[in-house]
Parts: sequence; C-alpha cells; structure tokens
Amino acid sequence: MDINKKRFTISIAKKLLYMLEGRTLPSSSLPRWIVDEFRIEGLITGITSGSRISYRLTDSVAFSRYISDNYTSGTSLERWIEIFSGDNKDLQRSTLVQETSDSKTVKLRTFRGFLVNCYEPIHARIRNSEFVISPPEGSAVFIQNPDEFYIPSDVIVVGVENGENFCRIRSQKYLFGDNKVLFVSRYPQSADLREWLIKIPNRYIHFGDFDLAGICIYQSEFYKFLGDRAGFLIPEDIEERLKSGNAGLYDTQYLRYKNLNIIDSRLNGLVEMIHHYGRVYEQEGYIENCAY
Repeated sequence: MDINKKRFTISIAKKLLYMLEGRTLPSSSLPRWIVDEFRIEGLITGITSGSRISYRLTDSVAFSRYISDNYTSGTSLERWIEIFSGDNKDLQRSTLVQETSDSKTVKLRTFRGFLVNCYEPIHARIRNSEFVISPPEGSAVFIQNPDEFYIPSDVIVVGVENGENFCRIRSQKYLFGDNKVLFVSRYPQSADLREWLIKIPNRYIHFGDFDLAGICIYQSEFYKFLGDRAGFLIPEDIEERLKSGNAGLYDTQYLRYKNLNIIDSRLNGLVEMIHHYGRVYEQEGYIENCAY
C-alpha cells in the first residue's frame, strides 16, 4: 500500500471525487493498479455498454472510509485535494499533519468493529448484557466491541461484500431459506470481523461477486483462517446467470487471476463455469426486483 500511496496523485483523487458524486467513470480514466485494488476490495463495479466498461461505486461510505484510511491520512478526499493543489507544498503537508495525525488513531479505535444486520430478531450478548438485534429496514447495528460479542451457535453468519446487498437484505431472504442468519459487513477495513469469526463456533458463508476477485477475497481473508467452517454462497441458478453475465469484467480480471490457486475444492465447479462462459456475475443481481 505504501508504494501505491506514492502513486496517488491529485489527478486520480479528482476522478475519485467525481465518482463519489454518484457518477460513472470510463475504465480508461483510472490506472490499472487502483482499479484492481478497488475491485478486490469490492468498492467498485463495472457497467458494460457494448465494448465499453465504466465503473461506479458500490458503497460511497465504505469507499470514502477506505480512501481516508489508506491514501489521505484520515482527512476527506475533498480536503486532501484542496490542501495539495496549492503552491506551498511544505506548508500544505504540515497543515495535513496538523489536521489528521493527532486524531487519526483515536478515530480508528473509536470505530473498531463492524456492522451487523438481520431480517429476523437475533438474540445476542455483549459482556453480561443480553439484547436483541432487530434493526428496522434502512438501518443496521454497529458492534463496537466484537471481543465480547456473542450470538447463539446455530446462527449462520453471512459476510456481504456489496453495500447495496447489505442494505437490502430483506430482498434476498429467499437465498437463505428458514436459516437463522446474521449479516455482517466487511467494512470498515480491519481484521476485527475475521478475528471475531475465528473465536466463535458459528458457520460462515461468504456472499460476494461470482468472479475470480471475489473468490480470491474469500479464500485469502476467510477460508484460510476458518477452514471448512467457511463456505462461499453458490445459488442453484448461478450457471444460468453466468451465461448472460459480464464478459468485460471477466476479461479485466483474467490476467491477474487466471492462475488463482483454488484451496477450497468446493469452488472448483464455480470456477470452471466462470472460465467456460468467460463471464462473471455481480451479487447485486440477486436483489429481487433488481435488473443487472
């Protein structure tokens, strides 16, 4: 990340700010290294129009947080551009340090943890205090102290990559049947979620894009640590959806992931289908009444 941080220019920052305003950006407008990084993190998704591919953000809040944590030293993208666009670079850098260095660690510790959501009430406990997780539609619960957060062992934990899918879990209830399910978000970018998963006995299901980048994230961040207690959601109709999936995104990922080592053998069939059809499928397509 330090090497990439040195390549993070005002020009790139302005393009990302453009995307934060809800706009799409042609794939040729961004360097390949940063596109690959954002795709792996699940922060952008591709939109194909003929032979052209454009990118849009999947979750503007998570994207802003990621940029702040990794590239702008804790300040907002807009403020970072303002500071570094002037003439006196030494003054600007000292200003940035003054604005961010004293508070950055505190901010990160304050927001240690992860978001959870559910469509059926889940009984939980933090320390000795029992409570019920039952957020109304349009909201979620932030678990600030995961070290002392406990749920019943029969609850399946589902990790959701995309922000829209996480916000609209009720529109995807059909994928999980009658199981007791607690949805968790991978953001903020930290190891808090994984560390919590390691110490609890519950099953974990990863719900991400059906592409090589998504499989890479699942294997490197979850399966590697949880073993067969972790699984990758593979809906029954995924082959039919892959037939009409996104060929442009497959091509974009191919060179980087063509030799991806599949350590979870349960994914062999899915990977074979992805290569056979030369297409990928984004998880947003499983939101009911949503056409992707």
